[in-house]
Formats: sequence, C-alpha cells, structure tokens
Amino acid sequence: MIIHPQSEFPLLEEYKKVFNVTPNTIFAYDHKIYSNNELPKHLIIHEQVHHKQQDRHGLDNWVKRYLEDPKFRLDMEVEAYKIQLESIKDQRGRALQTMISAKDLSSDLYGNIVTYRQALKLIT
Repeated sequence: MIIHPQSEFPLLEEYKKVFNVTPNTIFAYDHKIYSNNELPKHLIIHEQVHHKQQDRHGLDNWVKRYLEDPKFRLDMEVEAYKIQLESIKDQRGRALQTMISAKDLSSDLYGNIVTYRQALKLIT
C-alpha cells in the first residue's frame, strides 16, 4: 500500500479546524492513506476499516458526519480500533497497543469524546 504524505490530504485544512492535527496524524480518505510516517500493518488495517466505512456510508456523508457528529466519530473509531487490535496476534503487543489506542481515542486527536476508561472499555 502506498502511503501519501500528510500534506497531500485534500481536507487537511478542514480537519485542522476541528482537531488538533499533528505531523503524526494519519488520515484515510477515498481509498488512500495519508501519513508522514511509515505505518505498521495494524495501523494500515485501522485505516482500511475507515475506507470500508466511507464506502458504506458514502464518502462525502462519512466525512461530514465524522467532522460534525462526535457519536458517529466515536462509532467509526471504535470499529476501526477493535479490528486493528484483533489483527495483533502477539498478546503483549496487543495489550500495549490497546493502552495506546485508548489513550489516543480519549485525546484531543478525536475531540476528547470519551475518557480513557470509557475508551478502554469500548475497544476491548
């Protein structure tokens, strides 16, 4: 899978208005992944879940709801994190990534939509 530079993400400025975007933020959009870093398989799987969601909901509808509706965003991320974590076969690696994922899900990366404990419960 080709990873495109974050700077090429066509909605970067729009997302920056809603989220605390950093150079490490990853975007999935229209069957492309945008990142400034190489990604391990489990993160690619997470982003591919978003591609499937975009197909299911319609790309423009998905983006609009993701940006505007915290409940929708949470539902989309929980689904993606669950599948991502299931793809990690090493138990120690999965446990570590679960903590990292819960921290991310409860951060300003997604608009502080849940607490760490809530995020942990939702993705496990």
